[in-house]
Amino acid sequence: MSICKLRTSLLVFSLVLLAATSSFAQYGGGTMGSGGTTGGYTPPKGGYSSSTGIAIGAGVAAGAGIAYLALRNHGTVVGCVQPSSDGMKLMNEKDRNIYALVAENIPLNPGERVALRGKKSKDDSDKPTFHVSKLVKDYGSCKP
Repeated sequence: MSICKLRTSLLVFSLVLLAATSSFAQYGGGTMGSGGTTGGYTPPKGGYSSSTGIAIGAGVAAGAGIAYLALRNHGTVVGCVQPSSDGMKLMNEKDRNIYALVAENIPLNPGERVALRGKKSKDDSDKPTFHVSKLVKDYGSCKP
C-alpha cells in the first residue's frame, strides 16, 4: 500500500472514529438521595427511535465520503504533454509547475491534454519529475 493511500485511509478512519465516539456521549440524570433530580436532561419516555441512530450513521458515512472525494486526486496532474530535449514534459494546470514525465508503457502523445495519476518527485539535478502510473483521461488536443 502506498504512503498516500495509507495516509488517506488513516485520516478517513480517524474521522469515522471521531464521529462514532461522539455519538456515544451520555447525559447525566437520575435522582439524588431524597428524590430530587440533578436537573438538566430528561430522556424521552419511549427512548430514542432508530431514526436517531440512522441519522448519526448517515452523517458519518457522508463525512467519510467527503473526505475520500477531497483526498483521492492527490497524485493527479492535468496539462498538455510537450516534447522536450529530455523526453516529454507537462505543465500542471493547477500549480503551473513543469514536470519531466517518466511514463513507462503508457503512450503519451505531444500536443494532447491529459489527466495523469502518479507520483511527484525530483530527479538528481533537483528538477521536478512525475512518474506516471495511469492515464486517467485524454481530453484531446491542446488549444493553442
